[in-house]
Amino acid sequence: MKKPLVLMAAAALFCAPLAAMAKDFDIAKMTCDEFLQDKETITMMIFWIDGYMSAESKNTKVSDKWMEKLGTHMGEFCGKHPKKTIMDAIEAMPEE
Repeated sequence: MKKPLVLMAAAALFCAPLAAMAKDFDIAKMTCDEFLQDKETITMMIFWIDGYMSAESKNTKVSDKWMEKLGTHMGEFCGKHPKKTIMDAIEAMPEE
């Protein structure tokens, strides 16, 4: 019984920042600078990126090690290339 409540609370936490975004927001056009500046949605964006990459690779596993690696890569890549898009950062992600 507790697990569904926790999942609903987590979903609400991660979805709440979506209300602050434009109705039809094209993530493919988001620059690295915009990604790094938006501290309110950066966690949600990391989860979105993980889901996007998981759909591409058909990998359905989630691990702390992977999420840390993904977050580190996105921060480092975007810090060095603020004008590139987050899609560019995703494509530059080293394979596991």
